[in-house]
Amino acid sequence: MKILVHSRGAVGKTMASSGVRAYHTARVLAEQLPDARVTLSVPYEPDIPSPHPRLKIVRQRGQWGDLLQMLRHDIIVSRNFPPQAIFLLFNKLWALDFYSTFFIEWLEISKRIPHAGRRKIWTDSNRHYINFQLTIADYIVCANERQRDVLVGALATTGLLTSNVYERDRTLRKLVDVVPYGVQPGYPQHGRKVLKGVIPGIRETDTVLIWNGSIMEWFDAKTVIRAMAEIARVRHDVKLFFLGTEHPDYVTGVLETPPREAVELSRELGLYDSTVFFNIGWVPYEELGTYLGEADIGVCAGFDNAEARYAFRTRFVDLFWAELPTVCTEGDVLAERIAQEPLGLAVPPNDSSAFAQAVLRLVDDKEFYNNCKRNMAAVRDELSWDRTLKPLVEFCRNGKSIAAPKRQRLLPLLRHAIGYLQTHIRQNRIKSD
Repeated sequence: MKILVHSRGAVGKTMASSGVRAYHTARVLAEQLPDARVTLSVPYEPDIPSPHPRLKIVRQRGQWGDLLQMLRHDIIVSRNFPPQAIFLLFNKLWALDFYSTFFIEWLEISKRIPHAGRRKIWTDSNRHYINFQLTIADYIVCANERQRDVLVGALATTGLLTSNVYERDRTLRKLVDVVPYGVQPGYPQHGRKVLKGVIPGIRETDTVLIWNGSIMEWFDAKTVIRAMAEIARVRHDVKLFFLGTEHPDYVTGVLETPPREAVELSRELGLYDSTVFFNIGWVPYEELGTYLGEADIGVCAGFDNAEARYAFRTRFVDLFWAELPTVCTEGDVLAERIAQEPLGLAVPPNDSSAFAQAVLRLVDDKEFYNNCKRNMAAVRDELSWDRTLKPLVEFCRNGKSIAAPKRQRLLPLLRHAIGYLQTHIRQNRIKSD
């Protein structure tokens, strides 16, 4: 059995959630399927060694090069397949890793397109692209039950959830199942000092809040910065550090609106490089534990919108790994866990005062802080990659799909591929005008 894990995100010394997920997916498949040979296909020249003898990491070579790679494998795992994959529809098993509600994220990103007509074409293109993915997939995994409900509904409305499919498995778990983003093995290694006493303005005795990851359109960094302004009026020993601004997949950076506005607000409030600090760049994956291990509290904020409803905040999982009590906004499934277990505190969106008070409670209430820290041990075990990836491992081991027959999916697949290509051509024409 030959398995190809096709990563759409960068995999290497610097990588974000998409690349990290692909890397650990390939690793676990190689470890748990002794009869399989696994290839991890990555966008750039690999600069990290393979974590397992049966796992080979190779660079992608363009769209047709990707197709040749797929041709050599039996099972292809990816978060999205290229349109030309239709040529291999009948000879492969396609496992779709929809660990995020991508269409809703793309609606948020569409704010970057000022022209309404171009924005509509881009959204139409994405809709065709999503439908193509759902139609080609023999098996789908997502990150939580809310996402699974969305996918089951989408399969029903696109005609992919037939009576025969339902009769094969009335739970539909053999068609769509949950594979949460996982916790990496081991514990954070505190190799060297990187924050306290190193960055000018952050003292050894300060309490450091860490924003783990980038600042995208669906994250509300401004509320956290305003909360820091309130905290700074009563305490001078609480600092906020944004871990990354230049995303390794080039989807955001300080020139984009959300991170740029966050920097501007911190300057406007007189907090920049005194209470609020930005890492202009991206922390290497192997150094993530060093930064998290030196921080005291994790923070993250989002908006009251559909993205939050269906999100699975991958950055929270790293905070669980480092056992960092967390302050976040309500709305997503992990925020519910943080509030209930408790692993920290969840506050209403867009409420900087509530956010500030939650931070101060974790700073001042040591008993509550330590209780949150202890509760994270169970979450670490539950979300280990070895456990979360079990449904995908079983699908690859069995090599069987209950999806609608491929001959029934061929015409809809062609229709979605043509629709995507047509809108893609229209986008390029508008750009060139």
